[in-house]
Amino acid sequence: MFASLGLRAERIQPEEIARESPGRGTVLIVPHASAAHLGTEETREVIARLAEGMALVTDGTSPLAAGLGIRPGRREPVDELTDVTRPEVRIVWPGRQTAAGIEGYPRWGTLPMYTEKHQGRPLAIMLNYGKGVCMYFAPLVDPHTAMGYSRFPTLPTVLTQEMGCRPLLTRRGADAYFDPGYRVGRSPEEMAVLWKSWGIRAVHIAAWYVRGTPPCDYAGFIGALHRHGLLAYAWLEWPYVGKDFWDVHPEWRQKNALLKDAHLDFLYLMDLQNPACMAAALNELEKLLDLDWDGVDVAEFTLTGAGREALEGPAMPEFFTGFTETGRRGFSAKSGFDPLELFEPSSHHFWKTDTVGLTTFYRYRTEVNFDTERRLFNDLREADSVKKRSREMMLTIVDNTLHPEFDRLLGFDLNETVAVTREFSLTLDVEDPYTEWSRPPDRYTGVRSSYRRLLGGRPFMIDVNVVPLEEDRKDLFATLQPAGTEFLQLARYASGDTGRVCFYCESSVYEKDWQLLPFALASAGNVKAGPGSDTVDAPYTVTLGVKGGKNVVTLDGVEWPARSDSDVTVPRGNHVIRIESGMDAGGTRLLSLTGELEGATRAAGSLAVAYESAGRCALEFDTKPGLIEIDGKASEIPIYDFAGGCVLLAPPGKHTITLHQR
Repeated sequence: MFASLGLRAERIQPEEIARESPGRGTVLIVPHASAAHLGTEETREVIARLAEGMALVTDGTSPLAAGLGIRPGRREPVDELTDVTRPEVRIVWPGRQTAAGIEGYPRWGTLPMYTEKHQGRPLAIMLNYGKGVCMYFAPLVDPHTAMGYSRFPTLPTVLTQEMGCRPLLTRRGADAYFDPGYRVGRSPEEMAVLWKSWGIRAVHIAAWYVRGTPPCDYAGFIGALHRHGLLAYAWLEWPYVGKDFWDVHPEWRQKNALLKDAHLDFLYLMDLQNPACMAAALNELEKLLDLDWDGVDVAEFTLTGAGREALEGPAMPEFFTGFTETGRRGFSAKSGFDPLELFEPSSHHFWKTDTVGLTTFYRYRTEVNFDTERRLFNDLREADSVKKRSREMMLTIVDNTLHPEFDRLLGFDLNETVAVTREFSLTLDVEDPYTEWSRPPDRYTGVRSSYRRLLGGRPFMIDVNVVPLEEDRKDLFATLQPAGTEFLQLARYASGDTGRVCFYCESSVYEKDWQLLPFALASAGNVKAGPGSDTVDAPYTVTLGVKGGKNVVTLDGVEWPARSDSDVTVPRGNHVIRIESGMDAGGTRLLSLTGELEGATRAAGSLAVAYESAGRCALEFDTKPGLIEIDGKASEIPIYDFAGGCVLLAPPGKHTITLHQR
C-alpha cells in the first residue's frame, strides 16, 4: 500500500529501532506478525520512538497495542465500513468476515478513522502519543491479497492527509477521457484548473456534441486547457458520430440482424461503409478539427460497437451488426449469399449449422472495419499535412491477447492493427476488456509486456476503466469501483516505466484519488536525502517538492532553471539537487511540461530547453519570450498567455526550444 504511493519501505531488525530518527518524516510500520513477537524492551523502544515524534502504523492484537492503552473487543461480523475521511466511498468487506473492534483506547487525542457502519464500533483509530502519531487497526490490514486494498482501500488518503506521509516525488503523466454530458454547467476554466491540480497532462474530449443543445464549447475547453499547460485531444467513438447526426440522417443508420437501427448503449451507430455517410461525417469532423487540437483519439473503432453485448455474437441478433444495404450488397458480391440467411433457421446458411458461412461474414466485417479505419486516418493525415499541423494520432483498441475470440466478434485483427499504427504513425491506447476488470492490478504487467513486444518500440499506453461494477466486483473487492490503494496500484502497473496512462473517465474517479495520482505515477522513481542535497533517480521526468523559494537550486552542480518556488522538474536518470541560500540569477524559468525533459540551460538573456514528446509538448514558463527558436531556427508556434507567463505548444519529437528575453 505504501509502494502504491511511491513510498519505499526499508526492512530493519528490531534492535535497529533505537537508531531510527524520531522526526515526523519517519514512519515505522510494525505488522502484526512482527508486533506479536517483539520483546518487552523492543516494544518499549517502539513506544519511546513514537513519543519522541515518529509516526507508527500497526495492526492486530499485540503487546505493542496494549502498551499504547488499546484494548480489543470481541470478534463480531463485519459487513460495511465507514471511512470518516471519505464517507462518499462505500466499503463492503467481501464474503462473511468477523473481526475484533476496539473496546477501549485513550480518549484524549484519539480519532476513530474506520468504524463498523451499523453499530459504529471503531475498527481503526489515529492516536496522538507524545509528539508522534499512530495509525492502529484492530483487524489485520489485508489478510487476503498482496495488494493492500481488501479491507481498508482508502488508507492512502488517511496517511497523506491525516498523518502527513506525503511522498516527495510527483509526475504529471495521466490522460483522461472527458464527456461534457457528465459535467453540465461546469465552465472550461473551472475544469482546466481542477484537471491540472490532479496531475492530468491531456484531456480527451468527447467529440459528439458538435450540434447539441447547446453545443459543447470546444474552443473554450481547448483554450482553457492550453492556458494551464494541458493538452486537448478530440475523442471519436466512430461509427457513433453523434446523436444529432443520427437524428438528421436516418437513411444512414447501421442495422442489426433484425434490420433494426443499431443503438447499443450510448452508441448510435452509423453506416460508415456507405460512401455518402462517410463523406458527410468527415466533412463535419473537418470543421471541428479546424480548432487548435493537440491530437485525435479514434477509440474502439468497429462497426459492431465495442459494448459487452457485441461479444455475445449471433446469439443476440439485436446487437449483431453489419446488415445495412451497403453491407449486404458487398458481402453478397463476395460470398454469393445474403448475410440475412445466417439468421434464417430454414436456410442452409443458418449460423448454427453453417460455421463456414458465419466465419466468412466475420472476415468480411473485419475487412470493412480496416478499410473504413484506413480511410479515416488517411483523411486526418492529409488534412494535417495541408494545414501544416502536428497532431498526435491515437487508436484505442480493446485488447484481445487473452481473448482471441474477440477478433471475429468485434471485427478486429491484432496484426492488422499493428500494421495500421505503423502506416499512419499512431500511438496505440490499449484497453483491457471488461472481462478482465475484476482481476488484480498487476494484470497490466502482462499487457505491457505483450504490446512492447508487438510494437517493437512504437509508443503506446494503457487505458484503465474506473467505473462502478457491483455484480462483477462483489465478493472480490471492498468497493464498487477501484478506489484508494487499488486505483493507485492500477496506475502504477499500467504506467510502467513510461509513466503515461489513460483513464476513463475524469468524472468517475473519486476526486481524492485524483489528488493522490501524481504520487503513484512517480512511484518508479526514488529520492534519497543526503547532507544538504537530494538524489533523485527515475526512468522518466518527475517533480521534486522542495522549499526553495527564491533560493538557488542546482542540479548536478549547475544552476537549474526548471523549477518554481515549491518544486523542481528533474529529467530522467540519476541527479543530485541542492538548495543553496541566496537569490538565484534570475531569468526565465520552466514551470512545467507535458513531455520528457532532457535538459535546460541558461545563457545571457535566454533559456534553452531540450525535450522529447510523442505529440505536441506544452511548456509553461513564468515570463513571455521576445523570440522563440526551435533547434536554432526562429519559429512561430502557438502561445497562450496567463498572468505573468505563457504556455508554448512545441512540435512533437526531440527538439530544443530557446526563449530569448525581450
